Amino acid sequence: MTSIPTTSPSLPVNRYALEGGSVQRPSPASVKSLKETGNSAFTEDMKRVLAGTMDAPDAAGLAQSRAVQAHTIVRENGQVVATIWRDGQTSFTNSLNSKLDWSTMDKRTGGMTSEQRRSYIAGEIMKNVGATARIERYGENGPSPTQGAVFDEIAKENLKPRGVR
Repeated sequence: MTSIPTTSPSLPVNRYALEGGSVQRPSPASVKSLKETGNSAFTEDMKRVLAGTMDAPDAAGLAQSRAVQAHTIVRENGQVVATIWRDGQTSFTNSLNSKLDWSTMDKRTGGMTSEQRRSYIAGEIMKNVGATARIERYGENGPSPTQGAVFDEIAKENLKPRGVR
């Protein structure tokens, strides 16, 4: 890979490792065309991002998201590396995600219930983790860690190597 210099009239020169191409700040013309593309939620969010006026996160939505419970948690060396949530989402903190063939899994789970799909994905993850991995399966019901608790744990683990407590 080669490093190419990138410049913008309003930004200092930075170096990025890219194979050809360039990195540029959005031009006023592209921002104008974005503003004229319609009223989708994405477009509206992008207008606020570009204008620097993004709203604070919705407290109720954040609380609802943090309350989602885990279906399966995978740990390696005591650290969370993958989680399947009861609402169907998955999250990964390492390269395990890239080992999974998501398009094949989507085809194979097309006719399954949500519960069957989560169990299938958990099985595929288990096939791709090391022998030292610990699998915590909570299933569809009963108490299990929440997304907020797991993400807080991950954040705390990420700060340890930096000397932050």
